[in-house]
Amino acid sequence: MRELRTCPVTGRVVLLNDHWVDAPAAPVAAREAGVPEEPCWYCTYAGPVIARMGDITVAPHPVPALGIEGDPRPTVVAGATRRQGVGAHELVFGLHKGRGEGPLLAAVAARVTDLRGDQRLRGFGASRRAAPGAHAAWQLFAMPTDLETSLPAGWRDAERAHGERILEDGGATTLLAWAPRVPFEVWVLPAQGHARFDRSGPEVIAAVAAAVDRAFAQLSVAVRGAPIDLVLVESEPWRVELLPRLAGPTAVEVATGVPVHGVFPEAAAHYLRDARRVTR
Repeated sequence: MRELRTCPVTGRVVLLNDHWVDAPAAPVAAREAGVPEEPCWYCTYAGPVIARMGDITVAPHPVPALGIEGDPRPTVVAGATRRQGVGAHELVFGLHKGRGEGPLLAAVAARVTDLRGDQRLRGFGASRRAAPGAHAAWQLFAMPTDLETSLPAGWRDAERAHGERILEDGGATTLLAWAPRVPFEVWVLPAQGHARFDRSGPEVIAAVAAAVDRAFAQLSVAVRGAPIDLVLVESEPWRVELLPRLAGPTAVEVATGVPVHGVFPEAAAHYLRDARRVTR
C-alpha cells in the first residue's frame, strides 16, 4: 500500500509505503524484497529499461516507493489530506566508472520533461547518496503534489556581492548554505537567471554539473570520505544540494526538528577555498 498524507498541522507531505526499501542501503530488507545482492546492483540490474541515452540507463526502481497505477485525487479524513501514492520512481545511472555528473543530470532533465506529459504528475525531485568510488545513480521521483518551491535567485546574487560564503565556478555559483542543516552543506546553482531544472539549456546543466563534481571532490576530503547526499531541488533557479552525512541527529533535533552543529558556513567556505587553491 502506498499513500501520500499531508499533515494538517505542519503542511508536510509524508509518503507511506509498507513494502519499500531504499536498496542498497538496507541489504537484508532488499534481499527479502528480491533485490539483487551483488556488490553493485546497478551494474547487474536486470529489470526493464525505460530509456538509454548513450551510456546512461533509465529504469524503474525494482521496489518503487510510488506506483504508476491509481487515483491521485485527494480525500480528507478527520481534517487531514490523504491520496494514493501515485507517481514514478526511476533510477538514472551510467557505467560504474562514469564521466561525472553532467550526463546524469542531463538524463534526469530529459526524464522530467517526459514525465511532465503525464497530467497527474506535478512535483519532481531527485537524489543520490555519493561516496568516493561508488556507482553514481540518481533516484528520480515524480509525485501528484507540488513540492515546496523557493526563489533563491535574489539570495544568490546578494551572496555573490558579499562574497564570504561563495565559490565562483564559471557558469555556476557554489555557496555554503546560510543556515546549514549539516556541516559543510553546499548549494550549487546556475550563476544567472531563474530557470527551472528541465527548462535550462545543456550549457547551464553542464556548468552546474561540473561545479558539483568539484564541490564533491573537495567535500570528500573535508569530511574524510563520508557519504554525501546530493539532492536536486526544482526551484527558481534549480540547485543541487550536497549534504555530508557525518552523524545521526542530536537530541535537540529529535525533540524539536531543529538541526544543531558547530560548523559555521563562513569557516567552511574559507576551508574549502584554501583547499581548492592547494589542489589546483
